[in-house]
Amino acid sequence: MSTALTHSLLGGVPLLLFVVLALIFMTRKGPHPATYKLSEPWTHEPILWAAEEPQDHGHGGHDSHGVTIGGGASGKW
Repeated sequence: MSTALTHSLLGGVPLLLFVVLALIFMTRKGPHPATYKLSEPWTHEPILWAAEEPQDHGHGGHDSHGVTIGGGASGKW
């Protein structure tokens, strides 16, 4: 078996398989949810977007004070 044939089998066959599978999966469109329009009523629960996430745990008992919201512009790290 020649070197060119060996390299084409070891590199070309997996590459060809990858390209065929990529074309199969990339050309198919999956189901998409319906687009929400502002004229429609909102049917879901309210969403709260907060700038600071509450901290769930301390760091092994270090600095265990009553403040559960950390950091931010206030400088409490």
